[in-house]
Amino acid sequence: MATIAMTGSTDGIGRAAARQLLADGHTVVLHARSEARGEPVAEELGRLGDVRLVTGDLADLGEVRALADRIGQVDALVHNAGVWPADGAAPSAQGHEVAFAVNALAPHLLTALLRDRVRERLVFLGSGMVGSGRVDPDDLGTPRDSRRAYADSKALDVVLSLGWARRLPHLRVGAVDPGWVRTKLASAGAPGDVEDGGARVALAAAGDWPGGYTAGRRPARTPGALEDTALQDRVLAAMDRLAGLGS
Repeated sequence: MATIAMTGSTDGIGRAAARQLLADGHTVVLHARSEARGEPVAEELGRLGDVRLVTGDLADLGEVRALADRIGQVDALVHNAGVWPADGAAPSAQGHEVAFAVNALAPHLLTALLRDRVRERLVFLGSGMVGSGRVDPDDLGTPRDSRRAYADSKALDVVLSLGWARRLPHLRVGAVDPGWVRTKLASAGAPGDVEDGGARVALAAAGDWPGGYTAGRRPARTPGALEDTALQDRVLAAMDRLAGLGS
């Protein structure tokens, strides 16, 4: 049985994935923005299995650093948390557009801080919107409309998964598209069920998952431009700088 840390696991797809992982006998390090938000969910899910709650606001790099210390050693790290902000939403604590900060920069920093404490797997979350996203290493975290910000952050997550797979070849690394499911980030008309999205994430966290970019058990389409290793290296270098990481 594995110990799996999963960000944004008190709601939606993350909560569904946590339930399924606990039902299979795994330990889940549950993440919430605050104790007030996380404690009721941790109490509920704790009836199913072994749950440990950690907290931290992913829109603040200082809190991300503290969160890494709280997580400790795990078998898998799943970057599930995501936001689709309203147009004109306030920037992150460091002044970045907030979808970029939460969906991409926080996962990058958390990965860097935990790279020696993750034993088996590293999972990012993609999206059906990856194909419409743009990745420009010279223009990361600047203001843009909410739809563009979300799509760009998800394309960036796929780039990060490919880049980190090269940085950490001893781990199984990739991204998973959970599908267009009915959560607070998606419209009520989304065709997928949150349990199905959770099952895709749980599979990547602890199941028979090959790594790479997948949608459940099948490969997801990766835009060719994102597979460019030179682009990946430029993105990693830019993200290191924005996250305050040394060379």
